Amino acid sequence: MKMRIPGRSFVVYYGRGPLPGIESYDIAILEPDGWTTPMHRQLKAAHVNTLAYLSAFEVPPWRFEQTGLLPGDLVHVGGQRWVKEPFGNWLARPDSPRWREYLERRVEFLYRQGWDGLFVDTLGDVEDEHLAGQAGWLVPAMADLVRHLRVRFPERPLVVNNGLFQLVPLIAPYIDGVCWEGDLTPDTLRQPWAQAVLEYLGRAHQEQGWVNFMLTHITGTALSVAQRLLRFSEDADRYGFLSYAAPTDYAAGIRLRDGRVVSAKPN
Repeated sequence: MKMRIPGRSFVVYYGRGPLPGIESYDIAILEPDGWTTPMHRQLKAAHVNTLAYLSAFEVPPWRFEQTGLLPGDLVHVGGQRWVKEPFGNWLARPDSPRWREYLERRVEFLYRQGWDGLFVDTLGDVEDEHLAGQAGWLVPAMADLVRHLRVRFPERPLVVNNGLFQLVPLIAPYIDGVCWEGDLTPDTLRQPWAQAVLEYLGRAHQEQGWVNFMLTHITGTALSVAQRLLRFSEDADRYGFLSYAAPTDYAAGIRLRDGRVVSAKPN
């Protein structure tokens, strides 16, 4: 049974809360480490559905010891530890029991804190063209990891970010929504490959009850931003997607629903 994710608008913010304006959105995709329990409760009191960011694949080196992983739990190609650029992150093996146990503990903690569901990111890395020819086993292994999370937490919404071409068709029975993140300009969306993605996700929305999200960045002059925002919103509506256009990186601020930008305070 698909979980319902109520709402007609969403925002993505990975900085530290609270940030004025988030409460005006129906759905907020947030980095939970940036929110204390009182902050999160205040957001919930405003009837915002909160999806906690969870990295299913990438592990920053500074977080490695926290996870309890050993070097053998990381992805190696040609005998070398794989590094995901440009961030310098390592990749955890989706089939690693230690990684799965860590993710379970993390998700249990988040749900005890009152988060509504998960926004599972970085799993789309399995479609990296440089990995595809050298570690093709990663796609089915990641699909099994998503299945594992669904079985372990069957009553919570699970939205995945990207992985549209190989992974999403394998995990269709286990997810409640898909986010398509990228440079989603009108020219991009007119490309045959993009039309195929739109058709597939649109059909899944109708048949399986998925919520489809479009996520992009839009910057530039005030006039160009306004024009691009309008086109982006119209395209998303046309294809049945919820849309959000970030004004900068996701930790630096948000764009309000009226187009204004709210910047986060420096730490």
